[in-house]
Amino acid sequence: MARERIVDPEILVAKRQLRAEIARTRLRTTLSIARLRDERRRLSSWRTYVARFPQAALALSFAAGLLVALGRPARRLPRMLGTGLAQWGLSVAKAGLLGELAALWNAGRPLPPGPEAP
Repeated sequence: MARERIVDPEILVAKRQLRAEIARTRLRTTLSIARLRDERRRLSSWRTYVARFPQAALALSFAAGLLVALGRPARRLPRMLGTGLAQWGLSVAKAGLLGELAALWNAGRPLPPGPEAP
């Protein structure tokens, strides 16, 4: 006793459209995740910040070298110079990083509704 299956053509079209929409959404999601991974990799790389803030990076590396090489208690001037350079470099890098995070935050938010044009 075989049962005959009755299929409405409109239902088949709706199913095809739904499957196509699911495939497009899946592709958009996959691409969005790939872009986010690339952005995370770029933002977490020290090379990005050395390229973006070369003066601060140079000051930090110079200060680190001074602190390591001349950081003995008998030599206060190099230690003070190294500490000052390190603080300046960190403040410049922090300001740049906060600015970049604010720009990323604003880029991800929708624009507020403005006055409508006539």
